[in-house]
Amino acid sequence: MITNAINAERIKLLSTKSPYWCVGIVVVLGILIAVLVGFADSSLSASEPLLGAPGYLIGVTQFGVLVLMIMAVLAVTSEYRFGTIRTTFQAIPARSSVMYAKAVVYGGVSFVVTLVLAFVAVPLGKALAGDRSSQVDLLGGDAVRQYWGVPVYMALCVLIGLGVGAIVQQSAGAIVIVLIWPLALELILSSIPKVKVVAPYLPFNNASRFLAGGSDVNGGGSIDYPWNDYGSLIYFAVWAIGLFAVGIVLTNRRDA
Repeated sequence: MITNAINAERIKLLSTKSPYWCVGIVVVLGILIAVLVGFADSSLSASEPLLGAPGYLIGVTQFGVLVLMIMAVLAVTSEYRFGTIRTTFQAIPARSSVMYAKAVVYGGVSFVVTLVLAFVAVPLGKALAGDRSSQVDLLGGDAVRQYWGVPVYMALCVLIGLGVGAIVQQSAGAIVIVLIWPLALELILSSIPKVKVVAPYLPFNNASRFLAGGSDVNGGGSIDYPWNDYGSLIYFAVWAIGLFAVGIVLTNRRDA
């Protein structure tokens, strides 16, 4: 059953234009911003810290991720919008299998695309960093963390997109949620003194901290996390899997 569901999702993915556009946008953003950041590193003085490996992948981790989450949202909500979800559930009555198949296909595509981008963008940024390129170690801890951490992060974000899409079942509303949540909501909550206590428990804060190698991104270094940076990755994974699980539960209970 799950194999048939995966094949069906693969056919849907390859037969529609939007995934191609989404992947293309992610690739362009990833390469373009790696080039810009590489040139920026080359212009820094010797006393200024390099943006380095995490900086070369900003196009993927800050912008491309939003595109992939929208792609995941549309993988669910478009079927509800056009009524094809009924046909899907008639062909595959086990609704959970449909959601698992979407996770495998869309998560797999996101993982592979960003894995390739990580191995392209980091060396590209280093090559453009000029005289300071020697300070970027392609086999160092920062670079290795990006090689495997960014694809894992993207796959987890796809789970969030699928989960939100299944919960909301409406494209516009779900897209607004996956855009506002990482772009504004967590940043605002981390900046307001009276509610800043929740900052260590905001999922995207934790993901950003992990990708930055333990540095706080939204908190300006003032967030006191109860775990290390790998704990932050695990915490983010729990959120992603939890939202996806809620989406599956609601998909099973609601009418198609």
